[in-house]
Amino acid sequence: MSTSHAEHDHEHGHGSTNGDHVPHVLPFKVYIGTFATLLFLTVVTVAASYVNIGHTGNLIVALLIATIKASVVALIFMHLKWDHKFHGIIFVSALLFLAVFIGITMSDTEFRGEAEAIEAKNPVDLKDPFKAQRTGDIAIPKEIAPAAGGSAAPAAGSAAPAAVPAKH
Repeated sequence: MSTSHAEHDHEHGHGSTNGDHVPHVLPFKVYIGTFATLLFLTVVTVAASYVNIGHTGNLIVALLIATIKASVVALIFMHLKWDHKFHGIIFVSALLFLAVFIGITMSDTEFRGEAEAIEAKNPVDLKDPFKAQRTGDIAIPKEIAPAAGGSAAPAAGSAAPAAVPAKH
């Protein structure tokens, strides 16, 4: 009923005839060449850090060198150079999606802190934060609101603010 491991017909794994998995052994000189390439690119990275071509220029050069180094590692050590091209497409598309998500996050950080100035002029009542939305009132910044003792006179040469109808 059961067969021994030696008698079992393997249709997967190493030695497969259907192309499921074929081990790929590289010659030692390829690893030495990869090491030399990565070492050279590291020297180029350090040398580029001493050249001032502006903040954005330095960033672009550093990212370009890092991308080349990552590509060498992926092609050689992950064997993407000799693997099915579909696996390379999946790998590159994953990197593109990662770049999109990081780009969206970084674009969000550009506008952080912008709301604090608006919130300082129009503070929210923490006991009833939605009161203005229920009543339709709009919070008037203190610079525009009239003084408590009477009406504020407009500055010379400026238009008077529109009259606000009194509520009865």
